[in-house]
Amino acid sequence: MGVSMSSSKAKADQSPKLDFNPTDAAGSIWAEAQQALAESNPERFSDETVQQLMTAAMKLFAAKVEKEDRFFSPILGEAVTPTEVVVSLSEILKAVNLNTFDLAMWFQRTRPD
Repeated sequence: MGVSMSSSKAKADQSPKLDFNPTDAAGSIWAEAQQALAESNPERFSDETVQQLMTAAMKLFAAKVEKEDRFFSPILGEAVTPTEVVVSLSEILKAVNLNTFDLAMWFQRTRPD
């Protein structure tokens, strides 16, 4: 004989839909990151948290570029230094087993006007 779940139990197991505003969430994360950096305290963000943020940002950026057939700057103005870009980019390339030759091929692809 099977065990059945009462309808009240089934309803209790369903998570309520939370209102989520990506713009507000990004703003909160941005503010926390700026504070952590200003305090020389980047360890405030765990490695896994940084990995999740960077992975989501890269996937969203690539999806928008592909789907919307347009390019936009992936960074805010001068918020990132050339050194920070190279440190990040070199580790990203290593993480997905790409090299500068692979990067050069992608760099030369045509961009929509």
